Amino acid sequence: DVTDIIRLERQERGKLLDDQARVIRATLDHINQGVCIFDAGGRLQGWNQRLGVLLAIPLPRLRRGAGFDVLLDRLQEGGRFDAGVTAAALTAWAVSAPGRAPLRFTLRRAGGEVILDVFAQEMPDGGFVMSFTDVTAEQAAIEGLSRANETLEARVTARTLELQDALAQAERANAARSRFVAAA
Repeated sequence: DVTDIIRLERQERGKLLDDQARVIRATLDHINQGVCIFDAGGRLQGWNQRLGVLLAIPLPRLRRGAGFDVLLDRLQEGGRFDAGVTAAALTAWAVSAPGRAPLRFTLRRAGGEVILDVFAQEMPDGGFVMSFTDVTAEQAAIEGLSRANETLEARVTARTLELQDALAQAERANAARSRFVAAA
């Protein structure tokens, strides 16, 4: 009797774990971020298709057990890191002992046409997860707003100078009129 109960509990637990794995896989496949998961040894354990799209990595190159260097090579091939982050610093972070602080940086790909926000964080087992978010549209909007703001400020400055000139002309005309009236 006890054996049957234990077997049923194990089957139920197995079904529950399978269901959770399916939910996690579906979530990873449907989010708009590229995600890759590495174990404590720096070996790739999981990823989603969006990662391949964002980094232009052929899916055959992404295989379970591939080292972090495969991803790092691709990051270096097609892009440049923002100030403060280098390939060496990223490698040092990836191979460092557990207890590392989260890491966030920007990666510009394809001559700066694609901008990715990268976030890496340690997991409880000593591995880490990295997410890649395409922020190209947001950056373009920020740059557009900045240019519009600069243009507006330049127009306000030019208009202020025009108004100051007009005021100076009006004051000169008023002074000339006052002299004419006084002379008359």
